[in-house]
Amino acid sequence: MRANYIQYGSPQFRLLSDKQIEELHFATLQILERTGVTFESREAIDLLGEAGADVSNPNRVKIPSCMVEQALRTTPKTITIYTRDGEPAMVLNGMTSHFGGHNALAEYLDPYTGQKRQCYVEDIGDMARVIDALPNIEWSYIVSSYATVPPAIADKVAILQAILNTSKPIAYCLVDVSRLKEVLKVCSMVAGGEKELEAKPFLIGSSEPVTPLVQGKDAMEKSLLCAEKGIPNFVYSGLLAGATAPATFPALLAVGNAEFLSQLVVIQLKKPGAPVIYGSIPLIMDMKTTIASYGAPEAGFLVAAAAELGHYYKLPVFGKAGNTDADIVDAQAAAEATYQILLSALSGADFIHGLGEMNEGRMASPEFAVLGSEIIDMVKVSMQGVKIDDETLPLDLIERVGPRGAYLSEKHTLKHFRKFWVPTVFDRSVVKNESTKRCEDLLKEKTIEILQTHQPKPLPEDLVKELKRVEENWLKQVGLKEYPKRE
Repeated sequence: MRANYIQYGSPQFRLLSDKQIEELHFATLQILERTGVTFESREAIDLLGEAGADVSNPNRVKIPSCMVEQALRTTPKTITIYTRDGEPAMVLNGMTSHFGGHNALAEYLDPYTGQKRQCYVEDIGDMARVIDALPNIEWSYIVSSYATVPPAIADKVAILQAILNTSKPIAYCLVDVSRLKEVLKVCSMVAGGEKELEAKPFLIGSSEPVTPLVQGKDAMEKSLLCAEKGIPNFVYSGLLAGATAPATFPALLAVGNAEFLSQLVVIQLKKPGAPVIYGSIPLIMDMKTTIASYGAPEAGFLVAAAAELGHYYKLPVFGKAGNTDADIVDAQAAAEATYQILLSALSGADFIHGLGEMNEGRMASPEFAVLGSEIIDMVKVSMQGVKIDDETLPLDLIERVGPRGAYLSEKHTLKHFRKFWVPTVFDRSVVKNESTKRCEDLLKEKTIEILQTHQPKPLPEDLVKELKRVEENWLKQVGLKEYPKRE
């Protein structure tokens, strides 16, 4: 019998103390009350004014702390996300990390040729199927920056490709509220109706404030529609240290926090209890190249710190991990992805995007997504903690075997060795020769096998026909009969 004994179920990790988090929170309230935030949405301004904010200057709307505290009280602390088929997929509650893969970026790293090129609609479907096949990637994030389809329909087409090629939840980055309305109609068709989609959402919204301290019209309107329809929505800004935000860590965190909370206030005024996921993705500006560095160690560190702020509010947190500045799957890509995935897992971020994303956010790679899934699997070993009991600390066995003994033939070894982690794309062969399959060979082999063999759970035929009719109408709108084909 142990007295006053605490056993950790996972590693304990903190970047910020309780007092530091409180200081950032109070700094955020000061920014909202004194500096103010620009709002471009008339509805948002009206909602804020009616609730007691100072809206005399739309470019400096000032929100009192009591409104922020009220919004935090009404925001749900737990959000359940469902699959396309209406089955529970994940519960976002600050307890477990769920990693998502990127799709529909401007470029695509072809796993067959190893060459980067423009992304085509077929590539979006392929990437969705790879995500569907990988057990450690639990959702798909559609960004729609590819240029081989006219911009008027590109984002809608990408989401439809994801719906057709994966049953996993789908998050989006749509241009404006009119596109969102069309996508909601499509998702309602898949779910069986608007009420069914609201009850079991497999679509997750995305709204991005413009840093510093601007709530743009399109982003705000998307958030308001998500609130009205009961669609979970993550709100995050991509702050750029030294360019669109101060070049110091606390300032980045406070400004990003103010951008999130100012939009949260409006969402909760629109519909108290609307599900919202906390987000802030601070990056640094590389002053030599002027890029927003996705692979910088500061990026992983800051996203982990932002997760602690989100959890201070007891909200589910949107994170970023598994991406790289590299444009090939090499040592840099692996190092940057591993660092980010480990930090995100340790921070407890709930809804983490970025797997398969390369070249400063411009390129998607199925191979890199496969590698990311393997890294997540490896990190899970560290996250399981160390359970100590008579079975895991067998003192009688250690005494019986004694000095110079061996454990290979012991039943205890037979019982426990299968829990050791076994890689699928890392080389552990003892003899290395010309025929040895190295990591890059195994990675390519596994990726191509998925592309050639994996089939997601199919939708009903009559539903697929309806979706195809919608797709044909979109093509007609831009004067196309079919999509451009990849070479």
